[in-house]
Amino acid sequence: MVPIDWCDELQISRSSKRGIRIVCDWQRSRSAMAHELGIAESSELANQLFSIPTDDSNLVARALSMMVDAFGLEGGFDCRLLKSIPAGAGMGGASSDAATAIRCAATLCEIPVEAPELFAIAADVGSDVPFFLGASGDRLSAIRATGRGERLNPVHLKAPLDVVVIFPSFSLSTARVYAASQIPAVPCDASEFIAALESADLPRISSLMMNRLSEPAKILAPQIDEILKSVWRAGCRTCQLTGSGSACFALVDSAEEAQRLADDLRDGLRRTAVNTIGAGAIVVATRTTEVPSSVVIH
Repeated sequence: MVPIDWCDELQISRSSKRGIRIVCDWQRSRSAMAHELGIAESSELANQLFSIPTDDSNLVARALSMMVDAFGLEGGFDCRLLKSIPAGAGMGGASSDAATAIRCAATLCEIPVEAPELFAIAADVGSDVPFFLGASGDRLSAIRATGRGERLNPVHLKAPLDVVVIFPSFSLSTARVYAASQIPAVPCDASEFIAALESADLPRISSLMMNRLSEPAKILAPQIDEILKSVWRAGCRTCQLTGSGSACFALVDSAEEAQRLADDLRDGLRRTAVNTIGAGAIVVATRTTEVPSSVVIH
């Protein structure tokens, strides 16, 4: 698991009023995102992709409610969440928001950010949340996550990795992708891949990279296969599904190469959208980072 600098922004302040209140919006305009995805702004699909809950089903609300209960905090929290990471993309956007909420609440309430109770809360909120809670540090790190995702071991990167992320005009249900997958009789050993990450050996990373959820995701959404093939046709051999999808990513040699590939893919996917994919895609050039989200604490 690797944090990248494509991030949401979360603003949090304490309130004397009990409860968690969330106002949510998108950093980019909904119309611009719909245009890039090739869908109508007022369509049902747009509503599915862009509607973010602000009730107790939002992981930020869940995390902050658990903070209040665990530490006996008085009052509540007011939050403003500015989304940039798409929902249902397999990128952990909601998990990173929840982790940031825990860290913000701890800072506001003068709770040590390394307190074990925080990681227990994070694990209860979601399997990916402990990763984002512990992702920032004084060295650029990936994380090898085991168990449900709550057992974290750092993998120190020799250099940042430049990444292109492609989000198509649909999301995938993690539960459905896992339900359609098969558990291998003999799992792969990740040791060689981790060594390649630590040395920033891109060709070796490429040859060892795999995701067993790719095949079931392609069955559920054949468009993913076309996106991966589009990246190959653009000359990049390090493309893979991220998590359970629907987003895909590619590793490249430099920030300049990432921007070139992103521009080419954006144009290419837009040209083939009607006949092949059914819509466009949001394509972002980004890179690995120490801090996975933007934070404003009041």
